[in-house]
Amino acid sequence: MTVAAIGADAIARLTRHVSERDIPADEDLASPAELARWLETLGEPPLDLLIGGDVMLGGRAKHLLREHGGDYPFAAVRPLFERSAVVLANLEGPVARDAVQQERRFSYRVAPWTARALAASGVRLVTLANNHLMDCGREGVTETIALLEHAGVRAIGAGADRAAAHAPAIIDAPGGTVGILGYYWNRRCAATDQLPGGAMDDDASLERDITALRSRVDLVVVTSHWGVPYERVPADAERARARRAIELGADAVVAHHPHVVQPLEIHRDRPIFYSVGNLAFGSGNSKAEGLLVGLRREHRRIVVEVYALYVKNRDPRVDYQPKVLRGQAARRVLHKLGDVTEQWRRHLVADGARMVLHFPRSRRS
Repeated sequence: MTVAAIGADAIARLTRHVSERDIPADEDLASPAELARWLETLGEPPLDLLIGGDVMLGGRAKHLLREHGGDYPFAAVRPLFERSAVVLANLEGPVARDAVQQERRFSYRVAPWTARALAASGVRLVTLANNHLMDCGREGVTETIALLEHAGVRAIGAGADRAAAHAPAIIDAPGGTVGILGYYWNRRCAATDQLPGGAMDDDASLERDITALRSRVDLVVVTSHWGVPYERVPADAERARARRAIELGADAVVAHHPHVVQPLEIHRDRPIFYSVGNLAFGSGNSKAEGLLVGLRREHRRIVVEVYALYVKNRDPRVDYQPKVLRGQAARRVLHKLGDVTEQWRRHLVADGARMVLHFPRSRRS
């Protein structure tokens, strides 16, 4: 489907929310086959971890999943998933059969079969530490974790009590062991010593969790849910928490919630992605943007790959199935990560549609 073919009405709906320059040309949308061929030409080893943003497999996308199958939302990014040892996403909306949906604005309750759809698509690790964790109450937290586990999907950032919520996922990847921690800042959703809920990233928790994990794994990744929807600048409090995580030993911080891309910061030779936006979200969300961030640990360095996504669901060429961007459209999204300063040039490797950053295995203090 071409830009011309999607019709004037669709373009008009999109341009109520975004400028025409944010609507990519057809040649800037990679098909799954084109993406797979390009990745094959690179001849690179697999990624240890691929991280995406917000996923919600309900809302307006439900009928498409039922019509085309549960793996529909991820079909166009599947070649990247298959190149990664583990795929991590932020899952919004309890997966529940019995727990009752709470009455609050933007409250979700997602069908249990979507847990199997995640696993079939290659998403085997999710963080539940987000503002929708309690949409079906504390009972929904427990049920979500159980249904995910039954489907073969591991959850971090939430648990039956505080200790379980703060427990990391530790995975064996080609580059070594990777430990991942998930957090959401709001006390409303937090687990207690006796009650299920999420993990909070207060300073004491960051110090305890990261310090304990650092000695057990080769790579430490922190994923956090914070910020204000559609705001492009992270708050000072978020910058402080992210930098603190790096200083305590995290090798990368990758965050989400604003639905748009926020800047990349390099702190002590380690990357902080303040928002990677959306991955596959079941709402119209014309303003949304997205990134996929891949990490690979090599003999002398850590490689970070960044791919731009087109996730504007009201464009019929997307239709709730995100596409990898390339060409000028990819460069526009990646440019929003920040100016290529002298500090960046030390890490940045020119590589066409994606951004590739190299970091030393040992950090400067």
